[in-house]
Amino acid sequence: MSDLKTNKMLQTIAAAAFVTAALSAGAPEAKALRAQDQSTASQVSPAKFAVASESIRVNGQNMTVSMLKAGNGKLIALGDLAKMYGAAATSTKGLITVKTGKNGHTLQLQSGSKTFKLDGEAQTFTAAPVIQDNRAFVELKPVVAALGGEVIAAGDTLQILTAGRIEGSFASVSFDAKGRLVAVKEDADPAQLYSLGSDYSSRLLFSNPNASNMTISPNGDLAAYTDETGQLYLVSLNGGEPYKLGADTSVKTDLAWTADGKKIYFIQGDKQEKISCVSVDTGQITEILADKVENKSEVRVSADEKKIAYIVTATGVAQNDKDSTEDSLKIDYSGAGEQIYTLDLGVKDAKPAALTASGDNKLYPAFLGNGSVAYLSADPEQANAKGTIKAVSASGGTRDLIADADFLLSASSPSGHLAAAGVANDGSCKVYALVSGVKTEVYAAQADVTGLAISEDGTRVAVVADGKVILVQNGKTDQLTK
Repeated sequence: MSDLKTNKMLQTIAAAAFVTAALSAGAPEAKALRAQDQSTASQVSPAKFAVASESIRVNGQNMTVSMLKAGNGKLIALGDLAKMYGAAATSTKGLITVKTGKNGHTLQLQSGSKTFKLDGEAQTFTAAPVIQDNRAFVELKPVVAALGGEVIAAGDTLQILTAGRIEGSFASVSFDAKGRLVAVKEDADPAQLYSLGSDYSSRLLFSNPNASNMTISPNGDLAAYTDETGQLYLVSLNGGEPYKLGADTSVKTDLAWTADGKKIYFIQGDKQEKISCVSVDTGQITEILADKVENKSEVRVSADEKKIAYIVTATGVAQNDKDSTEDSLKIDYSGAGEQIYTLDLGVKDAKPAALTASGDNKLYPAFLGNGSVAYLSADPEQANAKGTIKAVSASGGTRDLIADADFLLSASSPSGHLAAAGVANDGSCKVYALVSGVKTEVYAAQADVTGLAISEDGTRVAVVADGKVILVQNGKTDQLTK
């Protein structure tokens, strides 16, 4: 053996003996080596992300979940997300699988990969999933959207819907006596009537070309409508086919239920010259008023069914000379316009009483709790005049109820609460509620409002803005459709 090899071997044996002795003796050098090893290990181990418990709402209910903060975003614990769908997450060889049910979806993902599969089709995350403390954390919105749900930001609280909101263009809205909301989806063919929940859920009640003309009963169980022949139909909103109510096929418009749901009042005749009602139980029609005055509309029934209110639209009166020549024909419009009338149902042979005589346009009559009649007043003769919500008493005295905007639409509940929508000075649309004489602004947006309703107790207002249904309650605004 050469001297060089011998020296190297002796140096190696000596060094090994020194280290072994130092470790066994706990010498300072050994502690330094261990500290160095630990420092090196900490440098190569992945850093942990902060995980915190957060409160979110799932289908309208509060739920506490674990959220991991990575960079500028947050990831949710996959186990918490799986619970929302009543599913379980499994892991095999690093591949995590979530199945949402027998007829649901299958989601597959891997830690660190921005690609995941939904029912076998590849999709992508913005941020890759993270495995920490044997728990998987994933990006919230892509997973919820992939499974058919939706994430809504409501202030500082996230709202997760395991099934997304219904999409479409909606028209009329109404509440029943229990506060349940129904709306007509007008872009469906045929039109559809939906029940909408405050938890963003929706349920198809009925699909029919006449859905947009339906009037819902106070208890929300029935809807009434007429077809093109004038035949009156009822349909149960709890399921079932429409059925004929009676056999009369005269023209019927402006259907109005009584508060007890036993009768439906309507304008009758080709020239809207009569007011009648029909028994929901028997289909028998009773004539209420036949004074030969034409162009009646918007019949309303007081909560106690002691009075009805309605509008008569007067047209121009033709005038000419005794020879009735064409050149002499003139139309006198001095008495044209809408006037509100009431009829006392409890008085035999009662005559209609005119509540108004002014030349303004009048729309949406409604009985208030004090017996007066509210209506939307618009002056067609003055270009700068604003639509105003007014009230007229039985004695004919008129006063302004809401004059904060140029009102275009109003709605009422059977108990006499009002909602009104109009355009403010800044061009926005504002909605006001008048409940027990107290006026409150409940909604404002740069939107076109085409539908309006207020609940029986006055605590909820529904607005159709740009075709979307908005629910306002407890000072909160929720968009129920998209």
